[in-house]
Amino acid sequence: MSIHHSDIIADIAKVYEPEVYVELGLFEGETWNKVLPHAGKSVGVDVVDRNIKGGTIHIQTTDEFFKHFDETIDMAFIDADHCFESALRDFKNVSKSLSPQGVIILHDTDPESDELFDKGYCGDAYKIVDWLQDNEEYNSVTIPAREAGLTIVTKKNNTRTHGRAVK
Repeated sequence: MSIHHSDIIADIAKVYEPEVYVELGLFEGETWNKVLPHAGKSVGVDVVDRNIKGGTIHIQTTDEFFKHFDETIDMAFIDADHCFESALRDFKNVSKSLSPQGVIILHDTDPESDELFDKGYCGDAYKIVDWLQDNEEYNSVTIPAREAGLTIVTKKNNTRTHGRAVK
């Protein structure tokens, strides 16, 4: 039995305790509600008002949101539009604001069946995994979390061991 992605993300938040957490695509708020107790400030973005409580919620596209957002992000969960182009654009926008020790978590990056390639599910967001592997700026690991998978990303030059001599 695999673990639900919201539990994995909540565990990361529990350990990491981000000052600023950003969630792009709230759906029904399951991940949001599990992370909220562990974050200093939580900012959510969705195009649909689902009456989710807590933190600050912006009902708008992620593109509109990033035109005015200028805070440093410690942890982000990207699960908005499930097409590769949108996921990549959201990733790049989050990355520009990512703190030195920040982490980005992407959903829908390892669909377990062909049915999940539908745009209403994972779409082709999984293609971002290949983009990340070809990009030397990032460390990433993809895990087979229930149904859709998760990819956890940090910037290579911002790891705690960067610049230290290996003995």
